[in-house]
Amino acid sequence: MAFVGIAPVKQPICLSVILSALIFTSTIHGAESESSLFQAIDERLGYMEDVAVYKAQNQIPVEDVGREKIVLSNAKELAAIHGLDPDSMERFFIAQVSAAKAIQYRYSAELLTREIPTRPIDLQSDIRPELDRLGSDIVMLFSMTLQSRSAMGEESRERFMSTLQSRFLADAERGALFDAMLEVRRSQ
Repeated sequence: MAFVGIAPVKQPICLSVILSALIFTSTIHGAESESSLFQAIDERLGYMEDVAVYKAQNQIPVEDVGREKIVLSNAKELAAIHGLDPDSMERFFIAQVSAAKAIQYRYSAELLTREIPTRPIDLQSDIRPELDRLGSDIVMLFSMTLQSRSAMGEESRERFMSTLQSRFLADAERGALFDAMLEVRRSQ
């Protein structure tokens, strides 16, 4: 009978060890998701120089309002599917589109002073499918990252800023993108 009183004490200790292990695993999973999210954003922005070349080769303006509307609509729809607030995801994608246009404008300006590359680039069949895939990945990675916490945190700003590698992306745009990331939430 003396052992009966001991069992309940051991059980909460075991549960707390299990809970601690789950929280630790969730934190590591969240950090991996966050790192993958940052890399996917960088990869998506990395295509913008090729987009600028294609547009220069074909004398197409950088700004494509119709395409932007499609990107934003897709982001909101995917956000809802993945349990994220569509409006906060739309604000993030607006910041991402703005950063993408800034890269294109700056690279296009550089192309005015030198010969436009002649390598074949197909926006419709090569680049856009990759941009669409990365857009979907970004929404999914946001969802995975936010499963382990309620929102992105300021502590990740420096890592995010250093992950984005485009030479045509200003720190102000990196900061605006991160600020928009801080606003992305799970849906209520």
